[in-house]
Amino acid sequence: MKYTFRTLWFMIKAFLAYRKVLKRSKDLPDKERWQAGYKYVREYCPKLMERTGSRIIYYGLEKLPEQSGVLYVGNHQSLFDIVVILSVMEYPTAFLNKKELEKVPLVGGLARLLGCMYIDRGDLRQSVTAIRTTSERMKQGLNMVIFPEGTRSKDGTIAEFKKGSFKAATNIGAPIVPIRISREIRDILENNKGLHIIPQEVHVYFGDPIDVKSMDKKEQKELAEKVQQIVSELN
Repeated sequence: MKYTFRTLWFMIKAFLAYRKVLKRSKDLPDKERWQAGYKYVREYCPKLMERTGSRIIYYGLEKLPEQSGVLYVGNHQSLFDIVVILSVMEYPTAFLNKKELEKVPLVGGLARLLGCMYIDRGDLRQSVTAIRTTSERMKQGLNMVIFPEGTRSKDGTIAEFKKGSFKAATNIGAPIVPIRISREIRDILENNKGLHIIPQEVHVYFGDPIDVKSMDKKEQKELAEKVQQIVSELN
């Protein structure tokens, strides 16, 4: 229980700091608010993983583009996926989330602070608008992360990548960076009984950036399948 108490105590402190950042930044212009959110998560996300006692090993950080406005695409297994990704981003970074998360306590405020967007899979018009807005935010210099499986995997297998969200990159010719997070990340929390933190060694792999500018329509149509294959093979 040592790491469970350490993690919970740290999260209380992080929440108090979050409230202060949220209050100071609520009336700021978008880019300034995103920057405030970025500074907050860049400080607290690595510390959160440290409190869990886990060792996070990154591969391919040297491959990350020296620019912002990049679409990062990864597999999804744990609540900690977001934390390990935000821990190493060099520019303000947000996520394209399921609409259901918008009303989750705390999540909505933090998502707005970071510049996140929501997509309602049951509303085609809203989805198209959300993707377009995501592209516009990327053009303004905001990185975006998507988990195109649509839900968290419980056994480490990678489900089919849904195509729609890739348009956030193809709309504007933004580079795509594949990410694979090892299955041990679920053993920190989700695979345990109750609220029990168990330290793990987690491996996070970043692949080579994919240039979509030169892709024809056929290649763009096959992009989701291509990126899924790349993510599956990262090691």
